[in-house]
Amino acid sequence: MDQRSYFGIESWAAWSPSLKTVSDWLSWVENPFALVGSEKPKIEGIQPINRRRLKQLGGMALETILNLPQKQAPIIFCSQHGESTRCYELLNELTETGQLSPQSFSLAVHNSIPSLYTIDKKLNSNVIAMSSNAGIFSALTEAIGLFADGEKGVRIIVAEEPLPEIYWPYCEFYHEAFAYAIDLIPAKDFFLSFSVAKEVKTTEANISINLSVLRYLISDMLSYQTTIDNTSWRLERV
Repeated sequence: MDQRSYFGIESWAAWSPSLKTVSDWLSWVENPFALVGSEKPKIEGIQPINRRRLKQLGGMALETILNLPQKQAPIIFCSQHGESTRCYELLNELTETGQLSPQSFSLAVHNSIPSLYTIDKKLNSNVIAMSSNAGIFSALTEAIGLFADGEKGVRIIVAEEPLPEIYWPYCEFYHEAFAYAIDLIPAKDFFLSFSVAKEVKTTEANISINLSVLRYLISDMLSYQTTIDNTSWRLERV
């Protein structure tokens, strides 16, 4: 059975070592390529004591939020691998010394990045963190559920950093480095539907589904469809 839900986009921001300005991203929409690099943004809108604690993933994620108006709204943080570099360092530390750095461990938790933002800005926003093969589609589904519960706006953050080399044989798009934030509203500008997959429809070969969806949302393309596991996902402009 086909399930369909609606949403609109109020604003968006994105950052990658490869693309830093809105014009960069809009040019990339016309000619997409893999987004890579190890650079971390300046994150000047975060207090120095908190800024120093961030690695690349957290830095990119918070840089995108800082480029959007500050607002009191639920935040959905979506990252399949999260703080992979920090977690790998912690595992090595545990293996070698039998101990963990409490400060580093606290920021390895999946909801730590958006939570650090709400602490820094003294917000009491609801924070939801998720890791899913469906990526942004899971976040959109959660946001639509929040709209049904009466929320007037939801902020989605999607971020990935390059994975440590030891994980490369087990993952796709392990070099990607990017983050984006989208402020959603309960409007009928787009619809999201999903159904049991009857045939496989794939995304672009050189970029992940999360980036393919962003490309669709900030372009003038009419629709986007892909298959993840046994579910077919479709986005369409109304």
